[in-house]
Amino acid sequence: MSASFMTGGDGSKTAGFFYDSEAVGQPVCLPGSKSIAARALVLSYVFGNHTRLTGLPDCDDTRELAAAMELVAASGGSQVEYNLGTGGTSLRFFLALAASLPGKDSVLDCSDALRRRPLNPLISSLRQAGADIECLGAEGCAPMRVRGKRLSGHGVTVDSGISSQFASALLMVSPLWSSPFLLPDVRGAVSRPYIDMTLRMARAFGRKSEEYCIESDWSAASYFYEYALLNPGREVIIDNMPPLKDSLQGDSVCAGIFGRVGVRTEIDGQGRGHISCDHEVISRLRQTGEELRFGLGDSPDLVPALAVGLCCAGICFSITDVAHLRHKESDRLSVLAEELGKAGYEIECRHDRMSWNGIRKEVMSDAEFDSHGDHRMAMSFVTAAPALGEIRMRDADVVTKSFPDFYSQVGRVGVIRRIR
Repeated sequence: MSASFMTGGDGSKTAGFFYDSEAVGQPVCLPGSKSIAARALVLSYVFGNHTRLTGLPDCDDTRELAAAMELVAASGGSQVEYNLGTGGTSLRFFLALAASLPGKDSVLDCSDALRRRPLNPLISSLRQAGADIECLGAEGCAPMRVRGKRLSGHGVTVDSGISSQFASALLMVSPLWSSPFLLPDVRGAVSRPYIDMTLRMARAFGRKSEEYCIESDWSAASYFYEYALLNPGREVIIDNMPPLKDSLQGDSVCAGIFGRVGVRTEIDGQGRGHISCDHEVISRLRQTGEELRFGLGDSPDLVPALAVGLCCAGICFSITDVAHLRHKESDRLSVLAEELGKAGYEIECRHDRMSWNGIRKEVMSDAEFDSHGDHRMAMSFVTAAPALGEIRMRDADVVTKSFPDFYSQVGRVGVIRRIR
């Protein structure tokens, strides 16, 4: 059997989803963190390829970066072409690595959408270090020809105001340089916990352990927290719960953030997570109309699940410090406002924040939600089927970027992809 879909004028497929409230919930399983996986693949190469990686997620971004790493390990001095697909993290990290390999001549390319995302801050920093990078199209964008050289970190600066990944890329590859990249003052950096993740992982790989295990992904867990929020009293069990304490992931704040709206997390003796929401907390927040405020500058990937969940739960909110969400796979602030508007939620969206005042207007009839090619948009809206009713999602299969098994896993708690 195949999933039901309709094809739009541009060839994109629309899939239908509904919520079966009678379904008996089953434990779910999360993918490994693709943020940790990307760093592990690069650091393993930088420190000698002696570490066995376990728990790598089977998603598009990780597969594409792993294939590029295998190719660079096998390549000689001839020019090699690499395609990093849709992985923005992968492209940034691999660009820094390719520039740092003397004698390696590379052409780096990616998807059309990723070609439009500028790399200027990273290219500028690498050129300060002595890199030979030629943009073959628009300046600051892929495709690029990179002639690897012995670089130097002396005097190199980095602008991390758009993405922390620029600093992370330099930190990971500078052990290959004649002098290391010294991290400047990054108090203004967005998503600072990801820089801390890079530093902790670099220390771990520097010790040349035999094995490195990838943590389960907290960003993926956020959709099941969203589901729990919309189904008070119904427990979600996560078999491979990410660590609550000492996690490498900044998104581990997910449990505490959703805890503010009554979603509780308990870990049993087998390490499984038990997530459930207190209906009384939800009722109180609805009745008081209290605006909950969240500063998510360090954890922007939690915003889609949180914003959609809060709207559908009827809880007023303001989310701030997230201007960098405009530079992801989509302009996530604008897309969230547009798609939530189809369900009647009028979002106030400014440069670095979004909010909802609790007023719901007329719902669009026969609305079709659009992922805008963004995996996090698809997952956050499909998870809301218990509140939104049967929905149609355009370009639903974009979830393969980070969580290919998402529809199977969310189906285990009753959100079903309609079958022809």
